[in-house]
Amino acid sequence: MIYFVYPRLRKLSGAERLILRLASYTAQLGAPVTLVTHYFDASCAPALAPQVQLVQTGDRLNYFKNHYFNAPFEYLHALRLLQYIERDADAVTFFGPPSLPALAWFSLRHKTRAPGSSGDHKGAPLLYFCYEPPRFIYDDAVQVTTRMGASGIVARPFFGLYKMLDRAMAQRADALLANSHFGAARLRAAYGRDATVITHGADFAPASCDETRALRAQYALGDQFVLLTVNFLHPRKRIALFLRALAELKTRVPNAAALVVGAGPENDALHALARELNLADAVYFTGFVPDQALPAHYAASDVYVHTCKNESFGLSVLEASAAGLPVIAVNEGGPREIIRDGETGLLTDATPDAIANAVHELAHDAARCKQMGEAGRQRVAALYSWERGAQDFLRVIQNQEPRY
Repeated sequence: MIYFVYPRLRKLSGAERLILRLASYTAQLGAPVTLVTHYFDASCAPALAPQVQLVQTGDRLNYFKNHYFNAPFEYLHALRLLQYIERDADAVTFFGPPSLPALAWFSLRHKTRAPGSSGDHKGAPLLYFCYEPPRFIYDDAVQVTTRMGASGIVARPFFGLYKMLDRAMAQRADALLANSHFGAARLRAAYGRDATVITHGADFAPASCDETRALRAQYALGDQFVLLTVNFLHPRKRIALFLRALAELKTRVPNAAALVVGAGPENDALHALARELNLADAVYFTGFVPDQALPAHYAASDVYVHTCKNESFGLSVLEASAAGLPVIAVNEGGPREIIRDGETGLLTDATPDAIANAVHELAHDAARCKQMGEAGRQRVAALYSWERGAQDFLRVIQNQEPRY
């Protein structure tokens, strides 16, 4: 049995999709998989294959409105999930920083014992799939503690301590896994270890013409040139940059409009910014959209715009290319591995003017949009699939010798 450990699946976003699809395709290749978690939101259910056994405690671990205050409870309660891992485990994969204390404790508790002793897990390899080291201690400590106000002053000294603990715990893994070469480089910088890149996939069934027409009618898009972004509405996604780029673009392309798909803590602030920029009639905030409705949103759009700050991979970029959309992305992070600049999309600086200029290049060139979109679709079909990712994952397990 291969175990996947992740404390909470609170929403169906990029990280959750990776966990659920990798588990599903691994199981479909014949390897038994059990997903162990505290909380499994109903929105995640469609992405999990029935072959995967789901174990959940039902604990939401949602004690405070502020995510950073909940984080210590999430990290510590991950240890409780270890009781569901059977002694005959073939491998245990821990996903993301919240699962890391459980990995370290499991390693210290079980893998230091003599083979055959009580609690021994037969040297089952422990894998750490980390999309990126915790930004709030490696990259954004100053910004995070500033947003926390007075409590941030108290929290700041603990960030340095946590960074030391994070590095020490990551060393207990037998192997590190990443979802991009950019992500692997970040893990190497943080932990001094190489990581194996697991191929990402994009489950994508094109929308029908009727679905696309219905969605354009729903938002009254008419003949507007539509920019799309699909993201969790969080500061690191830089949706404010997206809106400012749209405002600049509309001075040259008056019929430009945008679909902002997703929900998150910046929702109210982004609505206010849209009004401030006189974009209230040009931006459609859709809120959360379930997987089955996403293809119609891609099909109803003309170009995909990605503004996220140093994204480790960029699942929405992959999905947009799979849908045949040209992609304009800031020249940062994992999306640079997906996009062929000038062929499947355009890479640009992270400024409103630069993004607007890139979109303007395509706004009146339907033939180029179509050519880029088709090139992107072919590239995704050739290089990315969850089945290939599952094969990569199983190969790591088969070739892994425990370090402890």
